[in-house]
Amino acid sequence: MIALHLRWGDAPPPRDRFSQALSSARHTLARSVTIGNAVLAISTLGDTPAASAVKLRDGSVLLFDGHLDDRAALARSLGVHAADDATLYGEAYLKHLDEVDARICGQYAALIVAPSGQIVRLARSPLRAPPLHYWQSDDELIVGSAPRLLFATGRVPRVLDDQKIADSLVLNYNEERRSWFAGIRRVPIGTICHFSRGWEQSRRFHDLASLPPTLLGSTGEYVGQGRAMLEDAVRSSLGGFARPAISLSGGLDSQAVAAFTAEALPVGGQIKGFTSIPDSPVSSDALTNELPYAKALGRMYPQLDVEGVLSGELWFDYRLDEIFEFAGVVPRNTANLHWNHRIWEKASTEGHDVIFTGSAGNLGFSLDGLWGFGEWVRTGQWGRLLRETRLAKAPGQTLLRALYARVVAPRLPEPAWSAMQKLAGRQHADPFATWSPIDPKWAKEMDVADRAEAMGHDMLFRFPSEVSAYRRDFGGGEAGDIDQAFLQIHGMPERDPLAYRPLVEFCHSIPVEQFIEGGETRLLARRILTGKVPEEVRTEQRRGVQASDWRQRLARAKAALSRELADLQRDEVITGRIAIADLKRTLDSWDDSAPADPVVDSRLSLAMPRAIATARFIRWAGRSEAPGPAD
Repeated sequence: MIALHLRWGDAPPPRDRFSQALSSARHTLARSVTIGNAVLAISTLGDTPAASAVKLRDGSVLLFDGHLDDRAALARSLGVHAADDATLYGEAYLKHLDEVDARICGQYAALIVAPSGQIVRLARSPLRAPPLHYWQSDDELIVGSAPRLLFATGRVPRVLDDQKIADSLVLNYNEERRSWFAGIRRVPIGTICHFSRGWEQSRRFHDLASLPPTLLGSTGEYVGQGRAMLEDAVRSSLGGFARPAISLSGGLDSQAVAAFTAEALPVGGQIKGFTSIPDSPVSSDALTNELPYAKALGRMYPQLDVEGVLSGELWFDYRLDEIFEFAGVVPRNTANLHWNHRIWEKASTEGHDVIFTGSAGNLGFSLDGLWGFGEWVRTGQWGRLLRETRLAKAPGQTLLRALYARVVAPRLPEPAWSAMQKLAGRQHADPFATWSPIDPKWAKEMDVADRAEAMGHDMLFRFPSEVSAYRRDFGGGEAGDIDQAFLQIHGMPERDPLAYRPLVEFCHSIPVEQFIEGGETRLLARRILTGKVPEEVRTEQRRGVQASDWRQRLARAKAALSRELADLQRDEVITGRIAIADLKRTLDSWDDSAPADPVVDSRLSLAMPRAIATARFIRWAGRSEAPGPAD
């Protein structure tokens, strides 16, 4: 983690400014330096630098948090010997200046203070990056990897931003600069910010929407290039690690990472796969237990040892306070945290030094291509549109209804869409009555629906009519903050080869027909994985159901959760924002032996965990804190 406190035109703050805030059970303050009127600090993770500080040849000081990809190639291009990531970034910056971040590849946050101590440059890599939060006044600039570093100075009040809370309750994270705390701002991914006294300038240097198209001669060429890039991504991610583990499911993405990693390991190398499994059998037509698919992959690769991981009594609130402390956010996918923690804990206990994931795959490597229906309308490809719609329509669905669902409905304003739903006799899946716990009155007061529409966030989750919906989601949902929190909590870095920038850019620049054709979706991934993963995995059309045993977990926790909701009902700050009374009624009347009701299930599996997590975060943020260190 990295931090800076700069006083324009005044004496620098004390050098121990961040010593306590940068320390945790696993992290300690590694270095604190003063340049001009600024104090800068970094932390270490055990014996491994979690961030680095480097003095550049021009006298600037660089703080670097994260990692670079393709290090050897970068070092050769710079004419330097192999060096740590911070040194490589510093050399690249001196050569390319403000163009450096467009020319290199990695997942990082960088902070540079000019020799004068009066100019600061912040940058976050595209797609995925550790977070950077900042607060600025006429006299000061404070920057940190997490809000708690800013609060530690005693200069930044810990006041929640109600608009952020409201937007998050409808899963709208598209206002990237907005923090969870009033007065604090965030550096968006793929963005550079410059600061001097009384001046700030930002520039987005990377946007998936601006990529030039990649047009190759045949399907085989697209598959070959995609496969080569995935191989590069895995090799780069493995650099510097000796004992990798992977969070492994039965889906295309993590299976791709595991397969290509197993092939890239040195002779005698091993990778351990950890697969979350339900604590008890779940009756469903969906894919609820992915261990058999993970084991099937393990039989293909002797280097891959697969183990199922149980979560026991744990559920969505496991280690939630630590997420608040280390990330300063409410996690988007609260109901899936417990099994992620268990996998990280197992990997750490067994001595693995990195954990691989494939979480970025759905937005790149295994894109489903469903925006193609809208694209074929815009480009007048009527024959392809009709053919693909006919192949993709549900059994018993007419072609006209299928066209409406894929082409017309996604572009209708919500009131018109709702009216059409009623006209067709279909139940309107109102977000406020299903997955969102926000109080409808507060939602209207905070204008969440109009804000979501203006930012391109579809609260109805209809068929995406444009690829921009996928591009906006890349790196969203505070992914970098959650990654950082897991690093702080478990002391183990994560690598996702499917977030490798050249691979993602390739996937977002090729024709949509490489992802959807003949009624089949996610085609690029399926073609690349031919012979690499079990055929039953490659051809599976179902999606895995995460936390599929939530009903059993809810039954065990029902009484305790009802008491917590009763307590929250007495808190006007909470009840003015979250529909606590409705959630409590739904919970108290729930019978786990009754047939599943989609509306009730959505309220209890999605809305309630999100409500309780948000309520706890509001209370956590409202607790009085010890003042920052005295100057």
